[in-house]
Amino acid sequence: MTLDSQTPSPPPPNSGGGGDPILILLLNLFLFGVGSIVIGQKTKGIVFIIAALAVAIPTCGTASLAISAFAAVDGFLQAKQRAAGHAIGEWTFFNTHR
Repeated sequence: MTLDSQTPSPPPPNSGGGGDPILILLLNLFLFGVGSIVIGQKTKGIVFIIAALAVAIPTCGTASLAISAFAAVDGFLQAKQRAAGHAIGEWTFFNTHR
């Protein structure tokens, strides 16, 4: 069997580490955006951390909990995408990948 010149090349390897989706969920839930950093979405993880800390005092932590929950679900789904072999972008969310 020969490879046709029209065959697309495989996606580039993901930057950053891998991660168990449950571990990423827990890291994002309790440490705001650290799970995103672990799976290679460094900028997004830093934005989650800064946003959660910035709204913590004015909202008595309520908005930080919402950001943490959002980051946890997002990190879990992004880690599942990586585990399935998909390359994920720096700013992809939930089930999307590029």
